[in-house]
Amino acid sequence: MKEQPENHPNTSENLRTTAEIFKEGHEAEIHGRFEEARTAYEMGLNISPLQHPWRYRLGCVLMKIDQNVEAELCFLKALEIAPGTEAYLTNLGVSLDRQGRRDDAVRAYRRAIHQGGLSPVAHHNLGTIYAEEGRITEATKAFESAIALEPDAEGFHNLGLVHFASGDFVRALNCFERAVSHDSQFAIGYYYCGLCLLKTGVYDEACHRFEQALGLNRNLMRVSFHVGVCLHKMEEFSLAREKLELALGFFPEDGRIHYQLALTCDALGLPQEARLHYSQARAARKDHSGF
Repeated sequence: MKEQPENHPNTSENLRTTAEIFKEGHEAEIHGRFEEARTAYEMGLNISPLQHPWRYRLGCVLMKIDQNVEAELCFLKALEIAPGTEAYLTNLGVSLDRQGRRDDAVRAYRRAIHQGGLSPVAHHNLGTIYAEEGRITEATKAFESAIALEPDAEGFHNLGLVHFASGDFVRALNCFERAVSHDSQFAIGYYYCGLCLLKTGVYDEACHRFEQALGLNRNLMRVSFHVGVCLHKMEEFSLAREKLELALGFFPEDGRIHYQLALTCDALGLPQEARLHYSQARAARKDHSGF
């Protein structure tokens, strides 16, 4: 889930002492000294309890140290003083979602959007919830609204995941390509570009995208399997076998890899190796079936 971006409304100039305390808290928060920031914000609020921007910042700090119940109370208090503030409603939704209170979070995000619909984070987080619940149409609309307000790699990527899950690989590819165009270091975006190209039969370009992903993130170890599948489809069987055996080294119990290796060994005229991998693929399938 995204959080509402940093938002620091102006404070009253005639409260110099509390303003200095708030400034100290803000500096501490920026530099990751969250307990120090919490202490400063609480001190300032003891002097001036109606400063709802400070109450909001205290809530943000509490979320950063996983004190989500306390953060919720801060956002609610800020909203009592300044009802309908989008940023407050959005991060209230985040704090509720982190507590597992999805329905309450959805209501908070919807209230934020109802205030003017200018919170890309609220749209994005609603889209994430809808996607996880399988509500494809609503998720699509939410991510599209987020992107319209603030196009970024994560927004395009998550919209792509919705299309990918529904089997629309052409639209998904378009989203993933736009994600990497926004962030050339977005490794998972290249990975999903590769998956879409694999699904649509563009195997050489899929290999290229997978290698780009792996170049950016060496932990994407399933790349070797997908490249092996692409190479098999292109009838580069020896190279495919190398990649698949590399993948098997990472995931020795994966039945899909054993099965693909069996097909590749068959194509190479290696019946004994093929039979071994077929049998291991069947064994893996039985293990995952609970037999």
